[in-house]
Amino acid sequence: MSNRDSESSQSKRRKTEDGSRLILNRMYFRISNVFIRTVGKIIMPLVPAHSSVKTIRELRGAEFEETISKTLRQFGINVRQFYAGSITIEAELQMQQSAMNINVAIAKMKSEMKKIVAVDSFRIKHVNKQDFHSPEPKVQAMDLAIHTLHMIKKELNKMKYSSAVFEVLEFQNAEQMIYQIIRDARSSTKVCLLSQNGKGKSFILNLLLLMTADTDEEYQEYIKNNEDILPLTQEHLMGNAEMIPEVFAEELEKYEDEIDSDHKKEIITKMIQNCDYTSSVSENKMSEMIKAEEKSFSALKQYCNGQSLRHFQSYLLPEKGTKRAYMATTKTVVRLRYGRIYQMKIEYMSKEDLQNQLYELVELARNREENKRSGKEENKQEERHHMALKKRFEILTRHFQQCSFDEEDLLKIEKPNCILLNEEVDTFEGSTAYFMGLGKNATEDRLFIREKLREIITLTNVSADQEKLQEMKIAAVKEIVVFAPCKLLCGEKELIEMPGTDESDPLALHDIGNILNEANGTLLLSDSSFNIGEADVKTILRDSKFLHNFIKSPEEYMLMFISYQEKNKDLHFTKEDKIMDMEFVNEEKKKREGEIQGLERLLEKQLPENVKKCVNTSVIFPVFHCSLLMQEGDATEIVRAFENNLQHTGVYKVMETLDQFGFTNLKPKIDEAKDTLILLKERAEHYLKMCERVTNQAEEAMRSLRKRELKEPLFERFSKEHEKILEATTWRLRVTRKGFINGQVAELLQKWGRGASEKWKENKDKVTNLNIFNPYSNGKHPKVNLYNIAYGKSDELDMNQFLDNTRKVMIQYKEDTIKLLKRTLEYTEIDKSDMEALVMKAADLELDEAIVWYMGKKKMLFDKQRLIQLFEKSLVDCLKYNLLENAFLEITIEDAKEMVTKQIAADVEKAGKYFEENIEKKLHHQRWNIFRRRVNPKSNNKTPRLLQTTMSVLKPMAGTLTKEKEEILKVIKELDKMIKMVIIKLYMFLFILCKS
Repeated sequence: MSNRDSESSQSKRRKTEDGSRLILNRMYFRISNVFIRTVGKIIMPLVPAHSSVKTIRELRGAEFEETISKTLRQFGINVRQFYAGSITIEAELQMQQSAMNINVAIAKMKSEMKKIVAVDSFRIKHVNKQDFHSPEPKVQAMDLAIHTLHMIKKELNKMKYSSAVFEVLEFQNAEQMIYQIIRDARSSTKVCLLSQNGKGKSFILNLLLLMTADTDEEYQEYIKNNEDILPLTQEHLMGNAEMIPEVFAEELEKYEDEIDSDHKKEIITKMIQNCDYTSSVSENKMSEMIKAEEKSFSALKQYCNGQSLRHFQSYLLPEKGTKRAYMATTKTVVRLRYGRIYQMKIEYMSKEDLQNQLYELVELARNREENKRSGKEENKQEERHHMALKKRFEILTRHFQQCSFDEEDLLKIEKPNCILLNEEVDTFEGSTAYFMGLGKNATEDRLFIREKLREIITLTNVSADQEKLQEMKIAAVKEIVVFAPCKLLCGEKELIEMPGTDESDPLALHDIGNILNEANGTLLLSDSSFNIGEADVKTILRDSKFLHNFIKSPEEYMLMFISYQEKNKDLHFTKEDKIMDMEFVNEEKKKREGEIQGLERLLEKQLPENVKKCVNTSVIFPVFHCSLLMQEGDATEIVRAFENNLQHTGVYKVMETLDQFGFTNLKPKIDEAKDTLILLKERAEHYLKMCERVTNQAEEAMRSLRKRELKEPLFERFSKEHEKILEATTWRLRVTRKGFINGQVAELLQKWGRGASEKWKENKDKVTNLNIFNPYSNGKHPKVNLYNIAYGKSDELDMNQFLDNTRKVMIQYKEDTIKLLKRTLEYTEIDKSDMEALVMKAADLELDEAIVWYMGKKKMLFDKQRLIQLFEKSLVDCLKYNLLENAFLEITIEDAKEMVTKQIAADVEKAGKYFEENIEKKLHHQRWNIFRRRVNPKSNNKTPRLLQTTMSVLKPMAGTLTKEKEEILKVIKELDKMIKMVIIKLYMFLFILCKS
């Protein structure tokens, strides 16, 4: 004790009743997760939510604190308080004379804690008060949110099977709702990386994935929990979707509501046939790759000692560089998602899409001919576009195989379907290939996926006889999705690596624009500053829907400018350097102001303060960061020694920005989970009242409903009247839709149509070839954006009034049905003051739940976001099938322009019909079918749903109902705990995380 600080060593003496002297010693314990090393012996800066002692303390606080207090009392130690934030315990030791063994108490605490914390990666340490701070791995807010949702689902599942009343309370619906919330969370955060080629997108992602990779023990959990699941079989894929690998589970979700079991079996058979596993790599090849990787990690480790990265290899994503630009167009869109094991799928474009893309070359050739005649010179960007398309054309088609490329012959191709693709293309066009690790060795599985990625992006490791076919596949790739077990991706975030803007053809730039429109976050990479960055990157950002959305609602979107200057030899730091004293750190604020000014110049307007606050910037040094974390020694001491440098490399800032933004997107999902639990609790409380009613009243009422001479005509009359109410509701919904389409929508489209005619007159001289009308581009051709000419912004259409009117119709249905039920119950012997109130409350809850199911409890929600998506789809389809396809079929460019001049205003107004049809078929019909099954389910006795509810309320229960009361009180108590966990502890903890 002599080495403690003044407070902890201070002793207070007092006498006991027998006169002996007791000594009271103040002491402190810190409980924290320890840093562990993962792939390449790099220190992991994160800890998963389910393994975090902080998470356990926040989500199971009372149990956690009681376990610690009870254990310490056994050693004469009284807990005074638990400090907020990092888990630090202030306690008092009471003992007689001899000093007690603190280590024994700590060992006992550890053993007791392991009963509630199913992990070994934590430690308990006796500390001085001045040593409260100690670095420890962080929990991601997104990961914690998803973990909490999974905990709720698990607890509901337990209650469902243990509770005698789960059918009445509809636990299955609540559990299904939480499951759907978890599924919906997958699309809540999509962040893309934008830059030219060779700026470091793949390189930075590789290093972030490396330092957050799951350990071998974590990786093997999947196979331990799902024995013999790999390689996959028909039986596996027809079974529980939560068991099978994510890449297949997501694919099968697309068809779950649309196909029968036989069709599903056919799809699964094809998926299995198109799947390749790690075992396809020979032992010798794998051994060589592992040796090379060890050398690579060694080079990274020595970087902070001044060594070069000459032997460093890519971790997962190929680093394409700037060569073979034609091999780095649309197919290098790589989506990264979290997976329990390494998996990948590669989608190939259809024949029609390939022909439409390649026909762009024909129109470029026509444009080049026209430019030659007029003496206009081709700019460098047009030249790069032409070269990229020409290479793809030569690879994919049968044209010019026996002779050199001839633009005069190219001009003879009249239409896209006249382009003859190579026969080999037919073997894979429109298909999907799958690649799967076996879940036993993380390194081998990752290297397998890495090599397959190299083959499909950079043509590496391909034999000479397969090179031609592989080139065709590379040129036809539509999209790649990689599932990686890395904590960077936890919390259901998706990172999208896009091709470079400088070496892509026009249609590839169109695809980049589509991804920017889809994403709600963008990381823009440059060598030193966006302010002095490349013009093509700025142009794509300026014209994107993403930037429009960010400026309109900055709190819902994320924009971060990242400067990657580590390639500069002058910025190669060693572990002796103190980068917090460097100029770039001290000038971070000025740099941010400069980036914002550059954005304002790009947009030619001043940004509001709330937008400026949401612009993030960072200079990033990921190589230096990783190298520090690979140094030898105790992991915590290494992090402590380099803590200042690690805090200023920009790596943590990028990771925390992604995490906090992702959690913002998950908040609505957490609110949905809270509402689901509250509704379930209301049902339980209502059922408790039912249990407390007078049994003989219920029996009397049931006897009246069971009288055959009353029951059959009563139920039949109710069914007929209820059907009339449903028909009236259908009619009212149709009138509401018609009023919306013929009113607000028609007015907006007429305004857009008038504007489209004027904007077309201003822009039609810029249209010099038919490629502007290529349907593949959906009117969003980089040279002339017909979509923007035809339409304004989709958010100009106010959906709120339509949604309110739709809800009013559904509420009218509820009121009419309640009146019908009341009239029906007048024929029974139900006590008006008691039993009818219980029945009406149950009916009210039932109908509220039914309306929720119509407005959207599962997929295809009837909400503002879904309506905007359908509206935008309607605008695209209308333009594509009315204007673009017809203009593209014209013989000359002048004929096409004349047709557009005559039709553009009228075609814009036709979008209303598309929107009406989309609302009806893709929203109303699906929601209405679910609603009808909800309020009028099929049953053998043909009893309407509300009368089933009535009978369940009145159903007599045996004895004194003591068992039912106990059961329902237990359910309410458990639901209370879960609601508090979501509302209070989760939000408080995540607030602390975000602030830190």
